[in-house]
Amino acid sequence: MKRLFLLALTLGVLVHEGTSSFAQQSEFLKMEDEILKLLNEHRKSIGKSVLSVNEYIRKEAYLHSQNMAAGKVTFSHKGFDERFNRLSGFLDISSGAENIANGPLNAKHIVSGWLASPGHRKNIEDDFNLTGIGIAQAPNGSYFFTQIFVKSADKPKVVPAEYEAELLQLINNHRRSLGLPALKNDDGIHTESVMYSQQMAAGKVPIGPPGFDNPIKSLIRKYNASKMVELIGYDYPTPKALFDAWMASTKQRDIIEGSFNLTGIGVIQSVDGKVFVTQVFLQK
Repeated sequence: MKRLFLLALTLGVLVHEGTSSFAQQSEFLKMEDEILKLLNEHRKSIGKSVLSVNEYIRKEAYLHSQNMAAGKVTFSHKGFDERFNRLSGFLDISSGAENIANGPLNAKHIVSGWLASPGHRKNIEDDFNLTGIGIAQAPNGSYFFTQIFVKSADKPKVVPAEYEAELLQLINNHRRSLGLPALKNDDGIHTESVMYSQQMAAGKVPIGPPGFDNPIKSLIRKYNASKMVELIGYDYPTPKALFDAWMASTKQRDIIEGSFNLTGIGVIQSVDGKVFVTQVFLQK
């Protein structure tokens, strides 16, 4: 993976006091959007494609800004390799870079400073497709900005409805071959499955089965079900590939062949092309 990093920009300090945590986070999110808008307008003006926000990248950027603001690391790119190694667990990264700044909470000021620096400008204009911006405030009122840029390999686009229908057909064909009744797709279960896949794709929950406190678990009460279980798929581009992987696992195969009558499959493809699948099996 090609890696680039540039020296930070110090653009002055703006003291900003008396802001509640919730209001401050809302302000930071708004500022991140403004920075991205300005950068994408610049990229479009030179014929470059726009950058898409990835939540995994944004979390890494925010964590670095927090660490700088708290004085846990110096105002620098310290930990750059570790950040990209963690991101490589979720993204197919071919190259990446990072810009940081310390200055006022002003999108135009930050972006103009980066564009005035040849090294930072190169990162902004380079062949990246994903990004994440994180802002944090130090106790003395100064603001720290981190923007991470990533080039991630394009993945084939999937049509969720088609993926879901094909996967269910594969599972029901297998069940019928064993003399088992077909699973019936349920709209309510499907909705919750889609929402959980969205949460995984956005990095809001870990990749894997939902915890006991996740809203999807309420399905067992809503349906007065005798049992419920979930299967999770990650980064299988086709339903057949996922089906084969599940069938190769004794535990997952037992679930597919289990005594269930209702199901719902939720498929979401993240901006970097990874496919997240949640299938709920429920016995009512």
